[in-house]
Amino acid sequence: MYRLAAPKAGDLLYSGSAPAAKNEYHYAILDSANQVNASEAFTRSPVLNESTANEFFNRSISTHQLTYLPQIYEPVPVIDRIDSNLHHLDQIPTIHIWGNQTEVDLLHKNQLEDLEFELNLTYYGLNDVQHFEKVKVALSGRSSRVIPKLSYTLKMKTKGSDSLYGYKKLKLRALGMDPSYMRECVSYSTLKAVGIPASGFSYIRVFINQKPAGLYGLIETFQDPWTANVFGGGDANYKSGYLYQGQIAAPNQTVPVFSDLSYYGENTTLYSLGQYKIKAGTDKDETADDFKDLQEFTKYINSTTSNTTVDEWEKHLDTEVFTRAMAVENLLGFSDAYMTLLNNFYVYNDPKNPGRYIYIPADLDTTIGTALYELDYLLSGDYSKHPGFNIRPLTSKLFSNPVMLDHYQHVLLNLTQQLINPATMYPFIDSVVKMIYTDIEWDQTLPGMGTLHLPDMDNIDPGAGGNDTASSPPILGPGFRTNWTDVPQTFDSSLNGPTNSTTTESVKGFIARKSANILAFYNK
Repeated sequence: MYRLAAPKAGDLLYSGSAPAAKNEYHYAILDSANQVNASEAFTRSPVLNESTANEFFNRSISTHQLTYLPQIYEPVPVIDRIDSNLHHLDQIPTIHIWGNQTEVDLLHKNQLEDLEFELNLTYYGLNDVQHFEKVKVALSGRSSRVIPKLSYTLKMKTKGSDSLYGYKKLKLRALGMDPSYMRECVSYSTLKAVGIPASGFSYIRVFINQKPAGLYGLIETFQDPWTANVFGGGDANYKSGYLYQGQIAAPNQTVPVFSDLSYYGENTTLYSLGQYKIKAGTDKDETADDFKDLQEFTKYINSTTSNTTVDEWEKHLDTEVFTRAMAVENLLGFSDAYMTLLNNFYVYNDPKNPGRYIYIPADLDTTIGTALYELDYLLSGDYSKHPGFNIRPLTSKLFSNPVMLDHYQHVLLNLTQQLINPATMYPFIDSVVKMIYTDIEWDQTLPGMGTLHLPDMDNIDPGAGGNDTASSPPILGPGFRTNWTDVPQTFDSSLNGPTNSTTTESVKGFIARKSANILAFYNK
């Protein structure tokens, strides 16, 4: 037996020296009396190197064999992303957030408040350890704050060299509303496979002051230097354009203006009331003048007709990015996105082509069967039945052009035949599940750092008017759910089905039914 010791108090990584194993080795945890408290039930093969990788206790495999999704479309030309080791989908690194326990308690006991504290962060990769001080830690999300397992934002010091593989601002997604743990993974992996700008995704274990928080998803935050990393090759001198975030409406907003890219006239104040936020492009507090670019974009959208040429559209919008994004939004049933709830998207004014916007989807938790809309609408094979397709300014205007509509339908069918179908998706899903299943079991034993705060479901969306469909404002579009009673799901039912629910479909069930409906609509 050879003892390992943590290099300093509060560290999670134990290390030491021992002769090279000839046949096998394993790890065990000793109690204060040097008796074995817990031991790995398997043995590890000897290593040929002078040292082992940073291995996690009770996990027999560090790098997994995954069946990846095929790259259906090459990345669009506007993407110039840095090479980064941030996301290794075939590995599960660990992040340890540590520091003042009083501040950690305040953060968790006030989970509905916007608090931020400076704490320390240590990242344990398979072959490296990185320490960061004075990382700003806050809770993230809106609806995700009401459950015990909380999500976090991490912001490293803006100035200086601190970054995790080139990224200074990150999100730890709790996956707490997805019993399958797979919806965000599948959604982000699909966006990568169709070659459009979006965050990457990978899994990560999270600890806070040595206490396990669970299995999380790691994604990037869309704030500087994200635009430089994705569109400027990481150039330190890259000057970002405005990055506008659509988020339905401001809390307690009284003026009926929303983030659907509607044109509200020349008064830029009407764009700055909170339905949009600016996430990059300015280093000062946003003013109404900062929304002038967005106002001009919505004015152009409003001015177009079915006769507006594709070449003219291309001066103002990367139509290929938007078309692919809307196809995925349809095929994976994004129910809290642009077409549905005019939410969870960004439009970026490309500084290399000022006035030309790039669409970026985000926050992909209510997808693939977790639905804020009736399933019949989201599962329809008829593109025009997808909630919001006919009423959102950008979809209704762009796809009134016959050439663009034909292309959109071609992309829908092509992605269904080559990507979003059981034959292609299921092997990928199964390989990821095999990797994370032990961590899912571990995660489900943890109590969560917060508490349950049941929301008022009548106020799930700004302006929603109770449980009478007729009273819901037209901005929500057709099919918005009014019955919020759900059948509780297990990991297996959420992934494989059956859900025994009319409002929720399993991940695999949604993919199977949606792809079949698309093929039937096009008689394929």
